[in-house]
Amino acid sequence: MQGRSHRRQDVARAFAWLSGFSVPALLVVPKGLGAFAVLMLVATLLALPDAWRSRGERTPRALHLLLGTALVVLAVAALSMWGSGADMSALDNPSRALLLPWCAWLAWSTRVRVTSLWYGALAGLALAFTISMAQASLGADRAGGEANPIVFANAVLALLVVGVFCRPPRNGFLMQLLLAALVALAVVAVILSGSRGVLPGLGLVVLMLLAGSEARHRGWRLGATGVALALLLAALWTVPWLSAQFRLDQLHADVAGYTQGQVDQPISARLALWSVAWDAFREAPFTGVGIEAFASRVDASIYCRGASRHFCGLEHAHNDVAQWAATMGVPGVAVLLAFYGVPLATAVFQVRHNRLHAPVGPSWAAGILVAAYMVSGLTQSMFSHALSTSAYVVLVGLLLGMGMAPRDAVGNSIRSIGQAAENGSG
Repeated sequence: MQGRSHRRQDVARAFAWLSGFSVPALLVVPKGLGAFAVLMLVATLLALPDAWRSRGERTPRALHLLLGTALVVLAVAALSMWGSGADMSALDNPSRALLLPWCAWLAWSTRVRVTSLWYGALAGLALAFTISMAQASLGADRAGGEANPIVFANAVLALLVVGVFCRPPRNGFLMQLLLAALVALAVVAVILSGSRGVLPGLGLVVLMLLAGSEARHRGWRLGATGVALALLLAALWTVPWLSAQFRLDQLHADVAGYTQGQVDQPISARLALWSVAWDAFREAPFTGVGIEAFASRVDASIYCRGASRHFCGLEHAHNDVAQWAATMGVPGVAVLLAFYGVPLATAVFQVRHNRLHAPVGPSWAAGILVAAYMVSGLTQSMFSHALSTSAYVVLVGLLLGMGMAPRDAVGNSIRSIGQAAENGSG
């Protein structure tokens, strides 16, 4: 009986590993997360019997916090749906929040290794690069696979976070070469997507990577990183092709056009959307106008009266806080802060509790991924898209669950690398 239980645990762990691998590996493939759903369900069914028998084992408090957060997000969305008369499809994205504690529990209960996500991220970045190059060669203005170019770029950013911060705790030449290749693949894919909103998140990832884990020469590396990012920014403004790809050459005209009522360019459209969101929030600050009602507010705005323009087809505020405040009011803003804040606080606690000084491992990756989403959410509605929402809840859940698992050889290795780095100059 004991042997059968061990075999079932091994099989559950194997399916959990495959499910973790499939998420980043197939993230940019249309319906690619379907494979993850099947594998995760099988792994869950295999893990449940032993989890039930060992229910006396203390469940990490963080799992309860993640579950509570997901339930609150779903409850506020459901109340907004009910109050505004929207149909059940309005709960499609909010209900995905339940994957956050589910994935965390699966990773914690099966003790799955972080290598599953890392190998998957390597495959996913290579695939994203190939897709973007293929579309560019076919004459596409902006690469995005089958998704919106903005959503595609956000997926690439998530893959880069996993690929960089879930790597094995080795800092040899080959690893440095691999990291440089991963950054290059991601940068090319982002450039070909033409998404500007992802650039601050990309800069955050590169900054954390180049800051390094060794105390020695850290100041020099930070200075070099700042110079490199400044040069990249200058290139985006001065190199004609790059400036045109990110539409920076139209920035001044775009802002000037907004003052004259032109709202069909990226910057002016965002400014107008935020204005519509602010008006909607002021109209119903405690309930919002309804989880599915923002598009109708855009249609009813002064920008669309007696006019047919691209702006009138937009459905999201292109800002997380503006979107949730306009549609769900103060409760929406509160649960959005919890949706970001609880996973981020959990990751920070894991890093400090386990003394993970080196920015390597699932806890670090989870925290940086949440931070990257928060930065991107300044100009995009991250949770209005199924792919971005799924990537967040699944990857952050798996990473936090891996960080909750007992300290194993991998965790000890990461910790020893970090401690050695802190004393490296000595």
